[in-house]
Amino acid sequence: MTAKKSFLITLRIFFILFSLKFIRDAFYTWDGCSYYMQFKDFLPDLSLIFILYTVLGVIFAVIIWINLYGLLKILSVLIKSIRFEHLIAFFILTATPIFIKKFIFDFFPMSSLVGSNQIVRLIIACVFVVIVSWLVYKYAEKILNEIESRIKPVLWLFIILLIIAVPLSIFKSGYSEAETATHHKHVAAPSDKKRPNIILVIMDALTARDMQVYGYQRPTTPFISEWAKGAFVFNRTYSASNWTTPSTMSIMTGQRPWTHRIWYRTESKAVSNYKDNLPLILKDYGYTNYGFVQNHNANPETLGIKDAFVIRDKAYTFWITRNQWYDEYAKFFTSKHIIAEWVFENNPFINSLNLKFFRHPIFTSLIRSETVYNRFLEAISQNLEQPFFAYIHVYPPHSLYLPPKPYMGMFGNTEKFNTDEKQINSSLIDDYYPPERQKDVDDIRKRYDEFILYSDQQFKAFLIRLSKTIDMSNTIIILSSDHGESFSHGFVGHGYDELYEPLVHVPLIIKTPWNTKGQTIDMPVEQIDIAPTILEFADIPVPNWMEGRSLIPLLVVPKYRDQSREGKILEPRPLFSMQLIKNRTIGNYPITKGTIAVWDGDYKLIHYLEENKSFLFDLKADPDETKDISKEKPAIRQRLLKLMEDSLSNANTRSKQAIGPFSFFDRQYFLDNKKYL
Repeated sequence: MTAKKSFLITLRIFFILFSLKFIRDAFYTWDGCSYYMQFKDFLPDLSLIFILYTVLGVIFAVIIWINLYGLLKILSVLIKSIRFEHLIAFFILTATPIFIKKFIFDFFPMSSLVGSNQIVRLIIACVFVVIVSWLVYKYAEKILNEIESRIKPVLWLFIILLIIAVPLSIFKSGYSEAETATHHKHVAAPSDKKRPNIILVIMDALTARDMQVYGYQRPTTPFISEWAKGAFVFNRTYSASNWTTPSTMSIMTGQRPWTHRIWYRTESKAVSNYKDNLPLILKDYGYTNYGFVQNHNANPETLGIKDAFVIRDKAYTFWITRNQWYDEYAKFFTSKHIIAEWVFENNPFINSLNLKFFRHPIFTSLIRSETVYNRFLEAISQNLEQPFFAYIHVYPPHSLYLPPKPYMGMFGNTEKFNTDEKQINSSLIDDYYPPERQKDVDDIRKRYDEFILYSDQQFKAFLIRLSKTIDMSNTIIILSSDHGESFSHGFVGHGYDELYEPLVHVPLIIKTPWNTKGQTIDMPVEQIDIAPTILEFADIPVPNWMEGRSLIPLLVVPKYRDQSREGKILEPRPLFSMQLIKNRTIGNYPITKGTIAVWDGDYKLIHYLEENKSFLFDLKADPDETKDISKEKPAIRQRLLKLMEDSLSNANTRSKQAIGPFSFFDRQYFLDNKKYL
């Protein structure tokens, strides 16, 4: 057999094997993507991935063929009768079953076939190799010819699919992820009052539980603690969810996740044209809006609210990457997340090379708050048009917890988890852990706390420069977070199914230029209250589709004393947080999976929908949620459970009436019916 023919057989074999793996991975990936996108939106990425898999198969085949050819040159000196087809046939017969087992049917445990005894496995492997070697030595060329004839139909099928994939890979579907709600342009009412500038600063994954200003034992926020003495500090603010996208969408809309229905990974498919949002209202009333966001999952373009912003830089422009090539990779990763994650980040062939380059760039770049602050200061210094609204979202102290010097190591155990490799290899970030690893968790928490201290000092530097850039006498600054971070209850990070206090108790501090004396507010409030509060500060009516309510009646603000309407108070009401990512957003499906928490006074209920399991806590007596009191307080448990179930049923009823089988959430229903939780 000629070298050319043996190479072609090798190429065909690996083209088929990689195509089979592609089909297996495609079914698995589409099963997840189908929850929030239609197949026509998935098809271009799917086609490009098939092409990339083919390229990987060709590369792999060339590498194998070259290595076997080199091996032949060595062995032919020792064994005169050995030919190239012997090596090719032996490799194909031994490697193909291993490839299929490991990369196509890796969910099938080998122990179910041969048991877990290592000696038994070794014996079976030796017998298999001996049999294959004998067959190859006697019938190598015949085996290869037989394989070639058998695979021809499958080969041509995959070639046809590859040809079809080429034009589909460049196809850009004209989908709309979120159908546009009917939006009536606001007409600004005449007013003698000068509307204030409003700056909303979100520090990603910042839990109130680790902030000095909220009583934490470590000095993590010395500047914020001092700054807050002249501000309004809300002691109990709860995020709408435990991860970025649904929470920031709630901040921008004043709606809970079960209303705006954006609970999926928008890295894979951005929201489009969500008209019911705070920045668009501000824009209609004459505000100039800036959006500088370091986390792609919270970027205005990703959330579908980009049209409201004058400037909205891409998230990756705030990542300090290693070189120009890596800049392009970061751009590719955020714009083609499905492809980047599927083909590069989670590909076993790429991972086997342990190439740091192919990790998510946000974990391999320097992530620094000052890049966002500096960009805003640059933009505002070039355009002093007022009033303005700025949405500034900095990534720290989000994982990886890598503060620069001199912050790294300030809280002890300097050498532990002080690099990206150590933190990634710890198997602790965004994962569950056993009790015996609590000491490691406590150490990695030190790096997180140091990152908070770094964030505190960068916020200080930002405000100093800001005061030299704009007129602060008419500027309101709001500091908050999208969600918290956990280092307890057997879980590190955020997301997943948990809604314990460290994950959802976030800071909310409002600083106005008209107050020198601070105020502490103990009433529990929600993240969705931020948007209505901003609107009332701007003397703009709060639309009916917002579920939150303005917090100004709780505040003593001389400028707004006449607006707080004497005699009006905010009555306490139940609060909700939820993690709903397991539910479909495409199609007419009710919410049946996930976790929902409800607070009523000092009592909190966490309910897991799929398991139909609940935990009740008395946060006043047990702020760390260590004791489930469901049996001691069955009446309270039942009342909160019914409150949650009724509210969820109401949300499902509204969405059922609003969602068509292939459309996405018509919010006109809310404008017409004005029924809200």
